[in-house]
Amino acid sequence: MGLSHAPIFFSFFTWGFGTGAQNLGRPLFAFAATGNIFLVGILLASNAVPRTFTAPLTGFLSDRFGRKPLVILGPVIRGVSNVGQFTIGLDDYWLFFALELFGQVGVAMWNTSSNVLLSDVTQPQSRARVLAARQMSTRLGFVAGPAVGGVLAAMFGLQSVFLLNGLSKIVIVLVVFFGVKETRPVLLERKTTQTQNRKISFYPFKDRTFSVLAIATAAFAMSNAGIMQTIVPVYAIDVINVDEAAVGFLISFASTVTFLFAYPNGMIADRYGRKYSLVPGLFFLAIASFIFTTGDYYVVLLLAVGIKGLGEAMSLGTTQTYAMDLAPEHSRGAYIGLWSFAQALGATLGPIGMASLYYLISPNTAFICMAAILAISAFLLMVFGRETGGKNKY
Repeated sequence: MGLSHAPIFFSFFTWGFGTGAQNLGRPLFAFAATGNIFLVGILLASNAVPRTFTAPLTGFLSDRFGRKPLVILGPVIRGVSNVGQFTIGLDDYWLFFALELFGQVGVAMWNTSSNVLLSDVTQPQSRARVLAARQMSTRLGFVAGPAVGGVLAAMFGLQSVFLLNGLSKIVIVLVVFFGVKETRPVLLERKTTQTQNRKISFYPFKDRTFSVLAIATAAFAMSNAGIMQTIVPVYAIDVINVDEAAVGFLISFASTVTFLFAYPNGMIADRYGRKYSLVPGLFFLAIASFIFTTGDYYVVLLLAVGIKGLGEAMSLGTTQTYAMDLAPEHSRGAYIGLWSFAQALGATLGPIGMASLYYLISPNTAFICMAAILAISAFLLMVFGRETGGKNKY
C-alpha cells in the first residue's frame, strides 16, 4: 500500500471524523428530545438492524457491479440522512429515529464495500498490517470528531454536529470519485462467475472456518456494543458513582490502548498467523468482562477497559483480515458481506441482551454471560478454524 492508496486511508479518517461527531450528537439529541434514557437505548440498539440485511446485499452487488459505486453510494445515503437530521427540530425524536435507520443503510454499504475494496488491493502477507493502519486512521477520526463536534454544539447548537457529519460524507464522495480506481477483478471464467453471482447465497457458511469466524465476529460485536457502548457508562454512574467526565476518560483510555496496539497486532497476525492474534484477543475480552465483576471501584473499571482495549485491538482488524483471507477472488463481496452480517447481528443483539440481563437480573450476570460467550467463541475458533496466514502459510 503506497501513496496511490492515500485517498483510501484519508477516506477512512474522514469517515471516523464525521461518525465520531455523530456518536456524540446522537444520544444527546435523543435525550434532549425525550428526556427518556430507555428511548436513547432503543435508538442505539436499533442502529445495527438495517446492517443485517444491507451488508449481504452490498457484498452481492459489489461482486456484480463493482466496488466503487457502493463505496460512493454509502456516504451519499448517510449524508442525506444527516442533512435531514440537521433540519428537524430538537423535539422530533421519531423523525430523527427514522432518518437514523435510513442512514445506517449507507453505513452498512460503506463498511462492507470498503472492506471488499481493501481485500482487492492487499496481499495476504501484509494484509493484517494494512487493516491495522486502516483501524488507526479511523480511530484518529473518532478522537478528533467528537472534540470538534462538541465545540460546534456549544457554539451553534446540537444540530450542527449532524451537518458536520454530512459535510464529511461529501468529502469522502469527492475523494473516492476522483482518487480511487475500481478494484473488482476481471475474471476469465465469466460463466462460472455469473453462475455464482446470480443470487445472494449463504454458501460461505459451508466452510467450517468461516462459520466459527462468524461466531467469533458476532461475539466481538456483542461485547463492543453491549458492554462498552451500553452498560459500562450506566454501570460507572449507577454503581461506581462517578461523573460523566470520569466515564469519558474510561472510553478514551480504552480507545487509546486500542490505537497503540493495533499496528503491533497487525505485525503479529502477519508473521505468526490470524489465530495467534484473534484467539488471545477474544480471551482478553472475556477476561475484561469478568474483571468488571470483581469490585465496585473505579480502578477496577480502568483495569477492565484497558484489557478490553487490548482485546479490541487484537480482534477487530484480525476478524476483517481473516474474512478477506477466506474470500475467493470471484466472490469476495459475498464473503465479506456475510461477515458484515455476523458483525451487525452481534451489534444488534449485544445492547438488547446485555441491557436486559443488567436490569432484569444483575450487572454481574450480564458481564459473566458476555465473558462466557467470548470464551466459547475463542475456543471454537482455536479448535475448528484453519490458519490462513503467518510464517507457516507463506
